[in-house]
Amino acid sequence: MRQASKLIEYARLHSYAPAAPYRRTRAAATAPVWQRWYPVFPRILFVLTGAGERTLAHRIEDLTAMAAEHPAVAAFARTVPLGAARLEDLEAHGPSGAVWTPLSGKGEQRSWTEL
Repeated sequence: MRQASKLIEYARLHSYAPAAPYRRTRAAATAPVWQRWYPVFPRILFVLTGAGERTLAHRIEDLTAMAAEHPAVAAFARTVPLGAARLEDLEAHGPSGAVWTPLSGKGEQRSWTEL
């Protein structure tokens, strides 16, 4: 599933800090690369479409499982809000509607601002 691999890449980016050129130890690492552009890491929202309701529900369940079981993604999910929604729900209720499923597995669908 493409979304799962993207989630892993986001988790890697979140924790990636290049080592200083003269040292290869983690202790010599600088701040995470993303901090060059953002004061905080932006929330990650997946908009799913192109399949039936049941298939999209399974994809959201898979992303939730990935956020719980993959070590890098689980650490990432503790600090960055992650959510997924079906495009059809967004069209019907708007992006601020209670259509976003938190990938942290905590609770029911909610607005993206409450993830």
